[in-house]
Amino acid sequence: MAESKRDEVGGGRTRSGPIRQATGGVVRQSGRHPSVNVLTQFTRVLIVDDDDPLRRSLARFFRNASLEVSEAKSVAEALGLLAGEPDLVITDVRLPDGGGRRVVDVASQRRPAPVIVAMSGLASAREAFALAQSGARVYLTKPFAERELIDGIADLCQESRRSLPVIAADGDLDTSLALFAHRYGVPEREMALVRLATAGVPRNRCPEMLGISENTCKTLTRRLLQRCGARSLAQIPRVVLIGDDLTPHAPY
Repeated sequence: MAESKRDEVGGGRTRSGPIRQATGGVVRQSGRHPSVNVLTQFTRVLIVDDDDPLRRSLARFFRNASLEVSEAKSVAEALGLLAGEPDLVITDVRLPDGGGRRVVDVASQRRPAPVIVAMSGLASAREAFALAQSGARVYLTKPFAERELIDGIADLCQESRRSLPVIAADGDLDTSLALFAHRYGVPEREMALVRLATAGVPRNRCPEMLGISENTCKTLTRRLLQRCGARSLAQIPRVVLIGDDLTPHAPY
C-alpha cells in the first residue's frame, strides 16, 4: 500500500515526501517543496522550541535552504538571540520559562519586524487570536506538514505586500467571528468549521471533531471558501483575525 504523502512535523513522526524520519527521532530532509523558494527572501531565522528533535529538524531544513539559523530552548534565550536581527522567527507557544507570546511581542516591536510563525501542540482559538494581536500571522498546530509551514509563510509574504491591517490591541475573538459571519453571510454549520480553522486545527481532523462525514466537510469547506474568497482553510484565520477581505465582490 502506498504511504501517505503528508509530511508531519512535531507529532513524533513524519511520513514520506520531503521530510522523513531518521534514527533517534530526528527528522531529516530528503527533498524540497516547490514553495520553498519563498525562503530566498530571508537571511536569518530564529527557531524557539524546547522539543530538541523538532527544533533540530527545523534548523536542518532552514540551513539546507541556505539561511543562517539560531536556536533557543526558552524565552530568555530567544530574547537574547533577537539581537541578531532574524527576519524570520518560528516559536513554540509554551516554553519552560513562560509563554511564546513574550517572544512574539518583543520580536514584533523590532524594526524592521520579522515574519513571525507561532506553533503549538494544543489548538486554542483565543490563543491564536492573542498571538495575532501580538504580531504572529501564521499559527500552526503540531503536528504540521512541512508544506503547511512553507505555504503559510508564502501566503503571508504575498499578503503583506498589500499592507495587512494590524489587529487592534483591544480586539475580541467573539466579535471578530461575529463580524466574519455577518460580512459573508456564513451559516452556523460553516461557522463551526471557521472556529476550528481559527484554532489552527488541520483540515483532515475537522470531520471527526465536527461529527460529520468527509464528504459533508468537503461541501461545507467549498461553500465557505466561495463565500469569503479564500483559497484554503489555512487562509481563514487571517480573514477572521486580521479582518482582511479576500474577495472584491459582494458576499456569496
